[in-house]
Amino acid sequence: MARYDSKVQSAPKWYVDWRSTIDFDDVEYGVGGIRLLQPNELPDGQVGYAVTEDGESLSGTASGDWKPDWVVIGNETACGDPIFVSDVAPHPVFSAMHGEGSWEARFVAPSLGIFAKCLIAFRTFASGRGNPVQLEANAPSVEQQTEFLKAIKGLTVANLELLDFWAVQIEVDLEALDQSIG
Repeated sequence: MARYDSKVQSAPKWYVDWRSTIDFDDVEYGVGGIRLLQPNELPDGQVGYAVTEDGESLSGTASGDWKPDWVVIGNETACGDPIFVSDVAPHPVFSAMHGEGSWEARFVAPSLGIFAKCLIAFRTFASGRGNPVQLEANAPSVEQQTEFLKAIKGLTVANLELLDFWAVQIEVDLEALDQSIG
């Protein structure tokens, strides 16, 4: 166990409750995917984002700082970028590129509830495509990609920033499909 004094000493009740509704830890797609932390992994998941291993806070309120209300709940598996949520209801979900010197959060879902629905849609889409060999043998058609992104668009109230995150997950150029998605 890491030595630090994180504000996340244990998983918040809202996370434990939400995580109990998700019966999988990750969605694998080609070389990427999304991995979720189990509630007992949440404190250690904050190291390197909210706190150092020695307990020094890494959060702040200036532009580009890791915000005090952000809680890491998983990561994108291709690049290791964190997936994090605001501790404030309705718990919007974000991701950001790590190693850039500042944190530029981009929306993933407007709430944990919507994120769960997007994850389930992604898991269905990714079925049989969990690694590069499977993806090559079972490559999705443009129609399947379009239908997935239409479903995400419906769930995320047509927010283009959110839609772009999910398009990247399925390795699609959103602009190329933009007219098909409507």
